[in-house]
Amino acid sequence: MLVRFDKQERLYKAIKLVRPVHLNVSRTVEKMLEGAGISVAERAVLELLCEAPLTVPEAARRLSMKRQFVQRVAAGLIKKGLIEKKPNPEHRKAYFCAPSPAGRDLFNAVHQRELEMLHAVLGDINQTEVVVALRVMVRIDAAFEALARQAGEANGP
Repeated sequence: MLVRFDKQERLYKAIKLVRPVHLNVSRTVEKMLEGAGISVAERAVLELLCEAPLTVPEAARRLSMKRQFVQRVAAGLIKKGLIEKKPNPEHRKAYFCAPSPAGRDLFNAVHQRELEMLHAVLGDINQTEVVVALRVMVRIDAAFEALARQAGEANGP
């Protein structure tokens, strides 16, 4: 029996997997962080800040998280000595957050363990499959970010 390939239905199935994939990845990362002294949310913020110093509002936007939540996470990371406040010449109150040397070392160690785990469990996925998957996920994210922004604008401030 010939079955018609329905691209939208297949794409829907891929999007439907996002939530369980996210939950399972979060659970695994949480388990891998035991003993590291940071939560999954703290790890996400620390990773972003290791790429470039950001203000809390900028970090919140990039992570698609509420600013107040990222502020609490950043405050916790500051208290733990994993990130530092840096002056922002463009804004007195909105300081930059940057990883401390200890924060950068911790993230690098955590990330290395994650890369080793990925190699162990998904090392058979070839480069082309990874490139295609990444391209598709970036497109899905951009499309739904734009739709979410439109919905927010339609609902007013």
